[in-house]
Amino acid sequence: MKRERKEKTSKGGMVMNILGGSFLTREDFSKIFPFLVYLTILLMLIITNAYIAESTSRAIKNNSNRLRDLRVEYTYAKSAYTKESTQKVLIEKLKEQGLKESLETRTVFTENEEFEVRNEE
Repeated sequence: MKRERKEKTSKGGMVMNILGGSFLTREDFSKIFPFLVYLTILLMLIITNAYIAESTSRAIKNNSNRLRDLRVEYTYAKSAYTKESTQKVLIEKLKEQGLKESLETRTVFTENEEFEVRNEE
């Protein structure tokens, strides 16, 4: 009978000990206290790691969006530059300054050959 009473009191008494704080004064607690500190530190490290991973993920997403925007801007600028640097557009722009396209044939000499390059309109 004594055994049954211990089990009943230990189940109900365990909750009361935790809520009342009397479990802190027992010898059993002093034995498991280092393990509880270890578990607490591990939980704090896990939470910190999750926070750092989440902020890193957010930063990667933001940089990816920024890179996409910069790539679009680069493509637009490159196409505008290519359009503005064509021979016809440059000729039109330089006419205002008094320069004009040469229509004479140029002869280019290389070490082995000679060939002509003509400017055609």
